[in-house]
Amino acid sequence: MKFPPITRPPSRARRWLSAAATAPLIAFAAGCASPGPPQPPSLNLPAEVKDLTAERVGNMVHLRWTTPEMTTDRLQVKGAMTAEICRVTVTAVPPHPACIKITRLPVQSGPTHAEEALPPNLTVEPPAPLAYRVQIFNAHGHSAGLSPEAFTAAGAAPSSVAQLRGTPTPEGAMLEWQPTNTSAQVELDRLPVGPNGVVVEPPERKTPRKSSKPTIKKDSASGSKPAPASPPRPLQMTVTAPVEVKLRTPIQSPDPGGTIDHTAQMGETYRYTSQRVRTVSLGGHTLELRSAVSQPVTVAMRDTFPPHTPSSLEAIPGGATAADRSIDLSWSPDTDADLAGYFVYRQEVDPNGVVTGTVTRLNTTPVVGPAYRDQTALAGHRYAYRVTAVDTAGNESAPSADVQETLREQ
Repeated sequence: MKFPPITRPPSRARRWLSAAATAPLIAFAAGCASPGPPQPPSLNLPAEVKDLTAERVGNMVHLRWTTPEMTTDRLQVKGAMTAEICRVTVTAVPPHPACIKITRLPVQSGPTHAEEALPPNLTVEPPAPLAYRVQIFNAHGHSAGLSPEAFTAAGAAPSSVAQLRGTPTPEGAMLEWQPTNTSAQVELDRLPVGPNGVVVEPPERKTPRKSSKPTIKKDSASGSKPAPASPPRPLQMTVTAPVEVKLRTPIQSPDPGGTIDHTAQMGETYRYTSQRVRTVSLGGHTLELRSAVSQPVTVAMRDTFPPHTPSSLEAIPGGATAADRSIDLSWSPDTDADLAGYFVYRQEVDPNGVVTGTVTRLNTTPVVGPAYRDQTALAGHRYAYRVTAVDTAGNESAPSADVQETLREQ
């Protein structure tokens, strides 16, 4: 059988057929492109805690950290989280004991606070370093690992400050307490009190909405009862801080039993609390053992303190003409920082030299400088003069010693 000869389509038709035949192949190849290696599912491991701190207050250890919000692969943590805390009593010679689990407790993302009531064997001498670590478990009981160590000290904590009291003085707030023979420092924490009588807490001390502050319950084998939760210690701040101030007395033995807060401002009201602080150096760490916080005392810094009494008052007749007759007074200037000026008082003196009659204040507003000219004196009359100092709060000093002078007739 003879087949008809094959004829080639025109060149334009050939190009169209070639494109039509190639298009399905390109589409097939695109549909079969490799999506890359499959991504493993997230393990949902909460990130490691980085900021654990431990603080010894009395026989309690306060632990604080930030429970992470993100996983190790930077995703939001899903499900409930549990913190496990462990403690090591660090020995002088390695190897150190294993980190003994203290407790497990539920936590939420954000600032977290827990406490341990130390067993009796860790609240007596000699002092020893304690190392704490925490790790966060996810809902399936998996963790990214332990936090770095946070150190505090075992040993006997100093006794609490007793009978704290405060008194306003011109030099500042005087704080006094019952002295002891200990050489520990006394630390005073000051917070301002608002006009409504409420203590103004710094933002760092307010309880976050998501924080968890459980008290660690000891195992029954330890025989220790859980201690009640105590308020967190104020954060360290300098004396120029507008909200909170921390002051420390020098280390002295015996305890001086008092100090003056020279930074307290007149017109303000403050609440003070105090702790004794014992510092020890253990294993290359400088650690503190703090007493329990004292009962608070409120000091209202109200300026009720008069200026110093003027001194060296002198009086001489002055004026060159009858129209300018006067008795001129001068005295030593007062050095009080809040001095507003001086008041001048005059009283008649009888022929026998006895001061008599009504005391008259000659100026209605304070004289700024230490001098005054009395142009209301009558010729032939003898007067007794005295001067007082007055401050910007209206407090007036005791009067100076009298000085007498007569305006002679011309």
